[in-house]
Formats: sequence, structure tokens, C-alpha cells
Amino acid sequence: METTNIGVFGPKLSGKTTLAMSLSRKWWRLRKRRSLVLDPNLDNWGEQAWVSDNEEKFWDSVWKTRDCLVIVDEASETINRDKGLISVFTRLRHQGHVFIVIGHSGINLLPIMREQLDTLYLFRTSAKAAALWAETFAQPGFRNAVDLGQFEFLWGTLYSAPVRMKLSLGRMG
Repeated sequence: METTNIGVFGPKLSGKTTLAMSLSRKWWRLRKRRSLVLDPNLDNWGEQAWVSDNEEKFWDSVWKTRDCLVIVDEASETINRDKGLISVFTRLRHQGHVFIVIGHSGINLLPIMREQLDTLYLFRTSAKAAALWAETFAQPGFRNAVDLGQFEFLWGTLYSAPVRMKLSLGRMG
């Protein structure tokens, strides 16, 4: 299955943005796909990434390009259950884009948005949030996210049980 919509969720300082930056660099090395990043903090994502904190300008660029890794950080601020952004989850793949959404909790997404994710990187979370992801992905193993330490996460897809992994020195390990 080709990945089209990726979710990265967990608490502050868990490694979400570090993981997404690593994925951005990896996609550039392997596939020569540039990243378009909406980041309210304007972090340095690397030379492969175009970064903006202006949502209107960002989405305009996304819809005018093809075959990019589209990354939205701080979903609670940038997406926050905005019905106008449902098409991002349902139509970006038609432009060859792969989408990564980063946030503290999946509750910041509408159910239709969560249901469009096909890959999940889940850092430590509450039992309630872990149950939400376990149900959304039909993978009971996501309930184990409550037991993860800092920089540990579960990685899984709609069609595979989650695997426990850990970031090390700013990279996936």
C-alpha cells in the first residue's frame, strides 16, 4: 500500500517534529520530493523544505504544485477541526502529494480527517486518545501508547500491527 496520509501525534517534547524532519530529509534523499511545510514556529527543516507560517500562502502553494511531501505542524492551531480543510485529507493524493499532519491529539482532527490517515506515528498519549487511534486504525496495539517513554513511538498502518520504535540522536532508531 502506498502511503498518502500520515499522522504524527503525541505530547510536547516527545519528538514529533524531529521525526517529521527526519522523514522530510529521507523522502528527499530517496525520492527527490521537496517538502512544503506549514510551521507556525518557522523551524529550520533543511534545504529540501520550503517553510511558511502563512496559512493562505502555504495552501495556495500546495494546490499549485505536485509530488511534494506536504507537512502541517501544530495541527491544533493550523487545522483545528476546520471543515474547509477536509479536502486536504481526501484530495491531496490526486496531485501526487504525500501529507503529514503533526499534532498533540487526534481530537484536533474531524473524524473524516482521522479516517483518511493510512499511517500513524503515535508517541505517548492518554488511554482515551490511544483507544481512539486503536479504533480508527482497527489495531488494538495502539492502546500500548500509554506505556511509551520519551522519544518512543508506535508506527503502524491500517493493515499492520504497530511496531514500537525510538528516536535516537534526532533520528529514527
